[in-house]
Amino acid sequence: MPEPTIDFRGFAHAAAAAAKPDYADVLARAERRRRRRGWFGASFVALAVAIGGGTFALTADRAPKPVRPAPIAEVQPWRTVVPPGATAPKPQPEYIEIKPGFWDVSERDVPLTGMYPEIKAGDLDHLYMNYQDCRAKPCKPMLAASSDRGRTWRKLSLPEQDRPRFRQPSVVQIFGTMVLAMSGWEPKDGETYNPDLIPDPDYWVSTDTGATWRQAKVREADALPLGRPVFQGYYGDAAVDPATGDVVHLKGDNRGQPMFIDTLPSNGLWRIVAADRRRVAASVSMDGGRTWENRLLPELPPAAKDAPSDRYELYTTDGRAVYFVERLRAGIRLYASGDSARTWSGPVEIGLKGRVLSVLPIDDRTVIVEGVMDTFRSTDRGRTFTRVGPSLGARGHAIPGGGFIIPTNNNEYSAWISEDGAEWTYVNHPEVP
Repeated sequence: MPEPTIDFRGFAHAAAAAAKPDYADVLARAERRRRRRGWFGASFVALAVAIGGGTFALTADRAPKPVRPAPIAEVQPWRTVVPPGATAPKPQPEYIEIKPGFWDVSERDVPLTGMYPEIKAGDLDHLYMNYQDCRAKPCKPMLAASSDRGRTWRKLSLPEQDRPRFRQPSVVQIFGTMVLAMSGWEPKDGETYNPDLIPDPDYWVSTDTGATWRQAKVREADALPLGRPVFQGYYGDAAVDPATGDVVHLKGDNRGQPMFIDTLPSNGLWRIVAADRRRVAASVSMDGGRTWENRLLPELPPAAKDAPSDRYELYTTDGRAVYFVERLRAGIRLYASGDSARTWSGPVEIGLKGRVLSVLPIDDRTVIVEGVMDTFRSTDRGRTFTRVGPSLGARGHAIPGGGFIIPTNNNEYSAWISEDGAEWTYVNHPEVP
């Protein structure tokens, strides 16, 4: 009998997508493509917040039993709030399993101004949405900005790119009042080109929530400055100075490296790499990419025939409490680590009646799992879960400076924000264009 092998198709797809010069709303589009087309699509390693605790040895050598709900003690009650006068949110879309492992939504995705934009948070007060004004051609890149948690919005123009064959700028990173936009070269349909000859992208930065812009300075270094927001630039890992907007990228061409790009500055750099034929590892750098340490992730059972191609995901923010998730046909297996991915407990299997949309650690023991229909919460680092309400959305993550955001997973293009991960307030998207 042949040895089981790890399926890296999702990682390869993500790496290929990351190397392209266009980064406009790629995360939102990828998730929407995945929920329309079932289990096949790009794999993105998402991050959220957790704080590490004790250590546990990985002892699972048999199929885990499904989680049974358990009471939650010593935690704030789950609550969702719609501000007075705000439009009430619509339910998240329903999913139908059209064949084993393939899910489809009952309501078609409808682009907003020709994009799949997503509300992003620089902090709890400063919210942004990158969209287009297409009332005249060509479409004009725009930024909606709020400094009061979405109660009021300003509509501002992004810088216009006049270099031939360059896309219009799109937002690639935000942090507080700093907004960074990038414009890259665009090949023609069907054109063959040498990636080494592609011109460098242009960066623009605003440090006043999009009111004024200048071109950012760009340099390369042997290591990224510590404590700065990290994103995936055209050449791979890059960091931006939140005070000035200037960009630093690692020396060399690091395109194609599987990595996360949505993390808080203090976490270091994390990638997922192949350890051997059976296992993958978290490759971690705490010195800006100068040196790397590989930490083995749990060995998974052989993939089922209907296993998703984007089978694995890793979730952490502080770099101590880490969750490794195996996507199943209609749920997940979850492994937990309290010592920076060095030892593991689990797995715990969670049935979700469809695909998983988000895994969001809140503190050292609390983690939220969003399915297509329900929200589950654990207060014992993933050992037991309780259903706390309907699904809020997808791609939940921590916000710089504290708090959390979960973008909705329907045609509203709105979001839920929270200071403590227990009480969530609905933020409707601005009227655009």
